[in-house]
Amino acid sequence: MTLSMLINAILFVPRILMDERYDGAILSMILGPIIGGIFMYIFTSSMLKFRGQGLPEILKQSLPKTISIPLLLLLGSVSFISGALVLINYSFIVSRYLIPKTPIYIPLILFVMVASFGALQSTKTVLYSTELILVLSLPLLLFSIFKAYTNQNMNFDEVRAMIDYTWILPSWKSLSVSTYAVTGYISLAIFNRAFTGVQTIQHRWAVPCLGFCILLTAFFVPIGILGTDGVNDYIFTWVATADAVRMKYAFIERVVYIFLLIYLGISYLFTMTTWHVGSEMISGCLTGHHANTSAVNSVLPNAICCAVFGIGTVIVGNWLGEDDLFTVSSYWMMIRSPIDIFIVLSVFMLSKWRKTL
Repeated sequence: MTLSMLINAILFVPRILMDERYDGAILSMILGPIIGGIFMYIFTSSMLKFRGQGLPEILKQSLPKTISIPLLLLLGSVSFISGALVLINYSFIVSRYLIPKTPIYIPLILFVMVASFGALQSTKTVLYSTELILVLSLPLLLFSIFKAYTNQNMNFDEVRAMIDYTWILPSWKSLSVSTYAVTGYISLAIFNRAFTGVQTIQHRWAVPCLGFCILLTAFFVPIGILGTDGVNDYIFTWVATADAVRMKYAFIERVVYIFLLIYLGISYLFTMTTWHVGSEMISGCLTGHHANTSAVNSVLPNAICCAVFGIGTVIVGNWLGEDDLFTVSSYWMMIRSPIDIFIVLSVFMLSKWRKTL
């Protein structure tokens, strides 16, 4: 869940919310974590009743194949698309700021290959990798945010000026974007297989609180540094914000290099986890598929899924422009929100139905 909040709150959410900053974006950042926290609590509580089982096994046991297979294909595709958008977004950033003369499909192909390799690992390996890289990345990320808040260019008057727009009712676009930033709990649909001995999840109340803090930082720091109107001049808002921060006494003067290095790891992690979840969902449609084994009938379907969606990611990424990417991303989040709600309510109903048996 932390991974989802970090990646979406920096890559997608700021730019989309900046467009809505005078039209209810602030109230959506208040309501979004609350709504997401409620659905997170319902979903995690429901999944824990299916101890050691993933969503493919739950649907196979509870629903006929005519319903379970289309659902798994839909949910797997949704997870793949989420990871693909992150890869395309980061490839644009790398192409613009680090290797401007290199065609975007070159870094995108490299990212797809690495992310696909990670997604083909076992569920526990993916979880361990996520934990390790997050432990290494979070201190540097917190340091970068601290430098942004204490930067001499940070103008808190610009931030206070936005308070006048707090109580404007949000649009569906801004509300769905704010809610999407805290939807990492959906990955438990597969990772629940690794939690065989867990009976409850502690401190779930902290998730919406953390999401709210991350959203506020992602929204107000660029406004404070770039200005309420100046944020319109940048496509990748947070990269431009990091580029405006300097470390006078550090051996790396520009924070943007640390920022890009951190989000290289976080983008890889997010894509690895979402593609792992997506490949397990789609492979779960097969009768002879055995999850988390080295058997050919387990690894091969996952590899085919990653290859197909990886090729599609490169094609779409090479075709989209930077403005098109954020337009597609905003529409995708508006579509994804009802799908997430449908997943949560479906698992909740299945858990109640299991309890009555």
